[in-house]
Amino acid sequence: MLGERLISGLFGNRAGNAYDVLVKAYTDQGKFSGAVLVARGGEVLFRKAYGLANREHNAPNTPETPFRIGSMTKPFTAIAIMQLAEKGVLSEQDSLAKYVPDYPHGERITLHHLMTNTSGIPDYIMMPEYEPIKKQHISTTELIAVFRDKPMQFEPGTDFGYSNSGWVLLGYVLELVTGKPYEQVIQQQIFAPSGMTHSGYEWEQPLIKGRPTGYADTGRAMLNAEFIDETTMHGAGGLYATVDDLLAFDRELHNGKLLKAETLAQMTLPASKTSYGYGWELYQVHNRKVVAHSGGMPGYVSNLARFVDDDVTVIILSNLGSTAFSQMTETLAAIAFGEPYALPTAHAFIDLDLAVMADYLGDYNLTYFGRASTLKFTIENGKLMMDVKGLPKTVASAISQTQFYARSKGDVYLTFQRDDDGQVNTIDVNWSGNELMATRIK
Repeated sequence: MLGERLISGLFGNRAGNAYDVLVKAYTDQGKFSGAVLVARGGEVLFRKAYGLANREHNAPNTPETPFRIGSMTKPFTAIAIMQLAEKGVLSEQDSLAKYVPDYPHGERITLHHLMTNTSGIPDYIMMPEYEPIKKQHISTTELIAVFRDKPMQFEPGTDFGYSNSGWVLLGYVLELVTGKPYEQVIQQQIFAPSGMTHSGYEWEQPLIKGRPTGYADTGRAMLNAEFIDETTMHGAGGLYATVDDLLAFDRELHNGKLLKAETLAQMTLPASKTSYGYGWELYQVHNRKVVAHSGGMPGYVSNLARFVDDDVTVIILSNLGSTAFSQMTETLAAIAFGEPYALPTAHAFIDLDLAVMADYLGDYNLTYFGRASTLKFTIENGKLMMDVKGLPKTVASAISQTQFYARSKGDVYLTFQRDDDGQVNTIDVNWSGNELMATRIK
């Protein structure tokens, strides 16, 4: 949580120091390791790296360090699709069946549905079938086979459900239409025109200068994060980049080199009943319009937030999976806009009796971004543990008898609620600033 003492963002020529003090505070509290860049109108206001790229070798992160960007890959995939739409090669209203004729229900699913997460196709990374293959180097068709025959969650276009599966299919469409591998399409259509010389797709085998190790903070120990092969993320999350390359991308997108202005405007309109466009998250911070996308995978977190009316960009890349990216983005922007903000403060934790924690054990259903997941709570070595599929198991540390704090792709606050009969059946969840409710399953 942010501390109560507000600090003026009006630092004048000391603003660079204000950014540094802020990010260092997050780093010192174990909430960040990586590189940060803030720019206005293409002018870099702040650019600095923190923490270690490799803890075993004590090698520091630098501003030139490349990081895996996870779901920040999605805007790149969507832009590549819309570039082809501008050329008349395809249309966002085309059905999936036009390109993948045998895909179930493909005649009812459009590229528009895939780019807005309104297709109804379930997310493969939540499926048990993904577990045995996520470390393997596989083909696009092998990855699609994991989810292609699963039941639809809803009729296309009627609801929102964040789905990596749709983005794999979009990457596959790019491959089919161009006759090139996904990574070559992105390199030729986006990386090269933007001057992104330190970004790419293949992560494990090539020699990549400055490549960091991803880490997971479980609350008990800092661990090497689980490895995920890029081919099992594909157009949904397979890319890596540097903060400098992402700023170059941002500028070329802003300047109309990658897309026509009207196309970009179309991509940043929210789909019906959503706050999501074509590969962009759409929201407001400090009463300003933001077009952004974050990313998270074991050991890595990213965020690129464009304050479009102010031409201010905040970029955060991290090799710590529990980085507080949402709070950092908001406070870095506050400095840029001269808004009040606060430094993060450390928590004071308390010890609880096992009998108190026993009331909280069990499984709870949580829906976040239209995607259902399960929070599992157990006790291990006297600690309450939270386990969520796709994320490292982490300690839930007690702030009070009912409130707990955990690190898991950002700060997570859990407040267990008792019903009138005294039973705990719900949890108020604040996950990276998003207010949610989890309901007991068992």
